[in-house]
Amino acid sequence: MKIAQVCPYDFSRPGGVKNHIESLTRYLTLAGHEVVIIAPFPTVNQSKVYHFGSNRSLHVGGTKIDINIALGNDRKALKNFLTTQQFDIIHFHTFWNPILPWQIRRFSKSKHITTFHDTPKNQFVGKNIMPFAAKLVFRLMDGIISVSETQASYINRFSDRAIEIIPNGIDLDYYLKPVIPIDKYKDGKFNLLFLGRLEERKGLIYALKSYLDLKRDNDNLRLIIAGDGEERTLAEAFISKHHLEDVEMLGFVSEEDKLRLLHTADLYIAPALFGESFGIVLLEAMAMGTPIAGFSNQGYLNVLSAEQQQYFAEPGNLEGLTNCIKNLIVSEESMKHLSKHGLEVVKQYDWKIHVQKIEELYRSLI
Repeated sequence: MKIAQVCPYDFSRPGGVKNHIESLTRYLTLAGHEVVIIAPFPTVNQSKVYHFGSNRSLHVGGTKIDINIALGNDRKALKNFLTTQQFDIIHFHTFWNPILPWQIRRFSKSKHITTFHDTPKNQFVGKNIMPFAAKLVFRLMDGIISVSETQASYINRFSDRAIEIIPNGIDLDYYLKPVIPIDKYKDGKFNLLFLGRLEERKGLIYALKSYLDLKRDNDNLRLIIAGDGEERTLAEAFISKHHLEDVEMLGFVSEEDKLRLLHTADLYIAPALFGESFGIVLLEAMAMGTPIAGFSNQGYLNVLSAEQQQYFAEPGNLEGLTNCIKNLIVSEESMKHLSKHGLEVVKQYDWKIHVQKIEELYRSLI
């Protein structure tokens, strides 16, 4: 099959949807299909990635929203590209990010599939706007995928359209390859790792407050923060105000460095409060054999086993989060058990399994 994957935002920016598209493209290609990615400017030059439309970002509701559109000659080039390529399948990801995906759908004569990755940032949006918008999107699509039951519950309220639940996958071969730990962090201190965009819903301030409490009783701790965003200034002010030591803010890190950090960390902290459709970052930590603790938002509950949920407090419960982390720090046995348990849990999310389900959906449409 000839397939196009559509990314709705700048493909150079790290994120779960980008990782999903890259891995799906890789495994479809390994299965013998011809696959390209369509994404807006600006982005890095990459083989099999075609760029149309300019990218603009807005900060709304504690997260970043991208707006992209192809105009003038760029619009003509996009229309010509879709006409000449004649894809069997065009697979959209987060279709409703304006406006480029809508343009591609308008110019395309292919079969169209969309994967819904996102969950709402507040209840009004989740109960009213998202399901109404999803119903409109459904009319334009031949196939619908959601990454989790939690996410699907927000888009099927006003429609009885069939939705395929196919979770995010993880490239286990990639995560199981040998990784060199970061020497500077192997000095005997217990390393806590936060990884993600620095925005309100990701809960970095809770990680910092918990670390403040833990550090008072245990000076042998370090908090490593990898990621950047609008809450960086707030985090730096908190660190300065409380004279927090052994906190390192690394900014955005490469995929290679992310693996090295996960391999080096003793415990991964995931204090996201809301807006998570699926806990892909938890799977990444599990695949590296790193124990996890955090907040039990709905998205994370999609992947956590009952055993792992014991170390995930109710979102916003700072005392509960701190206790979960403390209980692991003081128990080497629990840490080792969680590490082995996570390696078993993550096996069911191997891309080798999920790509077969997506292939079956493609074939059923063409």
